[in-house]
Amino acid sequence: MKKIFIPLILLFTISVQSQTIMPQVINSAGDHRAIGSSGLTITDNVGETFIQTVGSGNIMITQGFLQPDVISKLGPAVSVIKNDVSCSDKKDGNISVSVSNITSNQQVNYIWSPSTVCPTGNCSSIDSLIAGTYTVVVVITDTTTSAVDSIKPQPVIINDLNGPCKVKIYNAVTYNGDGINDYFIIDNISDFPDNNVIIFNRWGLKVFETNGYDNVTKFWPNKNDAGGLPSSTYFYVINLGNGTPALKGWVELIKN
Repeated sequence: MKKIFIPLILLFTISVQSQTIMPQVINSAGDHRAIGSSGLTITDNVGETFIQTVGSGNIMITQGFLQPDVISKLGPAVSVIKNDVSCSDKKDGNISVSVSNITSNQQVNYIWSPSTVCPTGNCSSIDSLIAGTYTVVVVITDTTTSAVDSIKPQPVIINDLNGPCKVKIYNAVTYNGDGINDYFIIDNISDFPDNNVIIFNRWGLKVFETNGYDNVTKFWPNKNDAGGLPSSTYFYVINLGNGTPALKGWVELIKN
């Protein structure tokens, strides 16, 4: 009797559960730069090629062995607000700088030019300004990594829109010896004792200059000068001596 062997085939079922492997940043190197004027700063990786896909918000996800560091587009931003002077002979202009999107480990400092507008050397706002141009550099320091970055807004111009408030200049002199309007009158000039007044003729030659013009003891034209001055248009430059821009204009000398 033959023996018949019937192979027994055992079937084993192996259950394999899928596993999701979260990507991890294991290396980073390359160039760190801003992308145009978009506000996005990115650090490229060098080495193995990777694929970039965009996730939610400003997060950039990469697939591959090496991955880049990406800094959010919502980085520090600077805004500047200014107020012009009300008058050229007043110091009431001001500038305020605010910085947004700053993290808790970022320190902000301000470097102004001219430096005299910020005696403490670190002001987010400055006041008591005269008309002129001011600049500020905002320095941002990461207190964790000691990395330093800076933002330099456009120069800020404080304008003189209304001219002098106190000083009023009269543009005609009728030199005839009657005691009325016989000399160049500048109202309230005595409030600026450090003033300097220069008068030029129509050919640009200086015919008069004095410090401390006061309409009383120092004025133009005086008796010594009047005889040699013809009736004509003259031009003045008045420096008030308080740091404000010089006042310039014309005055008509009429001699009877």
